[in-house]
Amino acid sequence: MLDTSDIEFISRLSVFAGLESDVMALLGQLGARVDCDGGKVLFREGDPAKEMLIVVAGQLEVYKQSASGEEARIATLGPGDVAGEMSLIDIQPRSAELRTLGPTSIVVFTHGDIADVYREDPESYLLLVRNIAREISLRLRRLDATLATLILETGDSRSDD
Repeated sequence: MLDTSDIEFISRLSVFAGLESDVMALLGQLGARVDCDGGKVLFREGDPAKEMLIVVAGQLEVYKQSASGEEARIATLGPGDVAGEMSLIDIQPRSAELRTLGPTSIVVFTHGDIADVYREDPESYLLLVRNIAREISLRLRRLDATLATLILETGDSRSDD
């Protein structure tokens, strides 16, 4: 169960935009706040995906393995950022490893929690899923821009005509 300040915090995030106060209250009953020490692995790449996380305080690091097995930090997440939301859409194993960077507080929602929202209010569930899809789309657009910049910087902008 979340306290009032956590509910107020997450209600301001775009993932929860447009949800009525009764749905936010339900999410407050379903969610859990977890405080972690630094260096804690929250999930590993390839793990079954069972929840999404919202950073309340502190930072998380996102790591991805390359085809050669080398590890690269691909993102640092801070307060208000969401991780693991892709799993609510595609139901695939974790695409990256997530670690705390110093003391961190997160809010956790499981797949079951989100299913409870569906059972209580299908319209709010659809809005939540649409908000998550929008966030994933925005992230993909940023990645496309970053990839284009990297390609141009390396001088390999040829097409496969």
